Amino acid sequence: MSKTLVCILGLALTSPVFAANTPESAPAQMDTIGKPRAMNPAAMHEMMMQRFNQADADKSGSLTKAEAETTMPMLAQHFDEIDTNHDGQVSRAELQAAFSERMQQQKAAGNTAK
Repeated sequence: MSKTLVCILGLALTSPVFAANTPESAPAQMDTIGKPRAMNPAAMHEMMMQRFNQADADKSGSLTKAEAETTMPMLAQHFDEIDTNHDGQVSRAELQAAFSERMQQQKAAGNTAK
């Protein structure tokens, strides 16, 4: 289940980057050899929290499954795995814990962004 959760969070955090509409004049972030640059953990965390805040329609500080479906469909799909206390809501703390677990697993596997 842990590996599944790691994969899910990875997809949930990166898929909007590829789906986002950006102005054509905005240059893509590239590394020195012209490949797209990987997001570092801090940038991924910031993006995740921005999306969390957008999805939190009632500004309660937690997401219901319906709220998650609006902007975080991968989170909604695996809602029960991330909702560790099974109260029907994913809190910022639960999402951050899942994110931290994912980062630790990537670090252990040697797959961290630089």
